[in-house]
Amino acid sequence: MTNLEALQSMTEYNNDNLLAKALLDQGVSAGGTYTAANEENIDLAAARVYFALAAHPKLKEGSSYTEYDAKQLRGMAKAILRKYDDHDANISGTAKW
Repeated sequence: MTNLEALQSMTEYNNDNLLAKALLDQGVSAGGTYTAANEENIDLAAARVYFALAAHPKLKEGSSYTEYDAKQLRGMAKAILRKYDDHDANISGTAKW
């Protein structure tokens, strides 16, 4: 399984450009082989995808329409950040550390 496929399995989202960007932003090659050593980076890439989807929860492509629960996506992303003790900005946008 590739890193991209591992990320797709977590998000069930199928936009290779967004997923590949999230992986690259996390320092992981989309085409690389997934290993347990990549778990944290794949999870953090998933958090990036969840935040991106929460920013535009209604997607229409041709006759296909998808709507995401933005609040739930943000909650899932924040849970991943907490899991790895990653610091996210507070509501004012300033760093909390």
